[in-house]
Amino acid sequence: MRVLMVSWEYPPHLVGGLGRHVHSLSKILGSKGIGVTVLTFSDGTSPLRERSENVDIVRVNPYSLRHPDFVSWIQTLNYLMVQSEKEVGDYDIIHVHDWLGAYAGIVLKHMSRKPMVATIHSTEMGRRGTLSNDNERYIHQTEWWLAFEAWHIICCSKYMHWEISTNLGCPKDKITIIHNGLDKSYISPFVFEKEFPKNEKEKLVLFVGRLVYEKGPQVLIKAAQLLKSDRVKFAIVGDGAMKPYLEDLSRRLGVDGKVRFYGHVSDEELSRLYQQAYLSVFPSLYEPFGIVALEAMGTGVPVIASNTGGLDEIVQDGINGLKFQNGSAESLAQAIDRLINDVDLRNRIVKNARSSLKRFSWEKAVNATVEVYSKVLEEYNAGSWKPAV
Repeated sequence: MRVLMVSWEYPPHLVGGLGRHVHSLSKILGSKGIGVTVLTFSDGTSPLRERSENVDIVRVNPYSLRHPDFVSWIQTLNYLMVQSEKEVGDYDIIHVHDWLGAYAGIVLKHMSRKPMVATIHSTEMGRRGTLSNDNERYIHQTEWWLAFEAWHIICCSKYMHWEISTNLGCPKDKITIIHNGLDKSYISPFVFEKEFPKNEKEKLVLFVGRLVYEKGPQVLIKAAQLLKSDRVKFAIVGDGAMKPYLEDLSRRLGVDGKVRFYGHVSDEELSRLYQQAYLSVFPSLYEPFGIVALEAMGTGVPVIASNTGGLDEIVQDGINGLKFQNGSAESLAQAIDRLINDVDLRNRIVKNARSSLKRFSWEKAVNATVEVYSKVLEEYNAGSWKPAV
């Protein structure tokens, strides 16, 4: 079996969780002897052709042209991907990730007459809540087109299954739920045995994520104002368009002395922060899955998460984490205060979280993905759309 993976993100060019998902999926597929070629982008700092971790990588550079906005940049990226079709070699199935590779995937599907699978990681309607301008409507329509053209769709949670069937009008039996996995490098067994004394002077609350509205960093900063204890400090890791607003918000609320913005950090620095953190908070207003919550659990840091989307499926309140009311700074502050002051609850959550991680493995995700590929190819080979030899 030979798979052509179409993704706008792939290491070393990562923006969010999508690229890490495609990386984990591709390298494990490759390790199982399945031929994988990833068609992705370069900003000019990475080679256009290379083989790494049993995966062939073909990159195109849309930065060679000027673009007035992100949507036109994506259109150029897709055009260059189609133009590079001869360089990816032969393939049996195309796997597109989100609308950002939809044009290339659909065109290659019809050029090659090969079946296309799509993983829809999130939707524009879900991210925005409404479609208020032409760009948002354009992205939504492209997502609908991708879902229509795909032979089968993969998503990461029950919540996304509902969203795709509802917002994109997709038949429910055309969608398979495959949970994301946890990279084993995040699992640190020794951390789980760490005990935190009640008289520890400083408690570090860690946020990891893009600084955009739907990830909810503004909710965390408002909660920081409600927590009167000077021993609680906040580390915000990540970058994004909201950073200047969030820095100003922390000053206006008088918590800039308790909140530190780290920006984008290296894996080594992030590991160090996880080691120092007393708890982690993921206050997303919209979250299709929430792989960052798994990573925090893997490093032995208890999780507080909003009761929304995939996070609501990962976190069992009071068992392997705490939940709070989506968007409520008051509810979040209460959850932080509860975990800060109850050492027994904290340690119990950490140990339970380790057990719950068994549900989420990339090995399981890859095996389930191969089952989808096999089913699609079986239907394709038995059908009339396959060109005659």
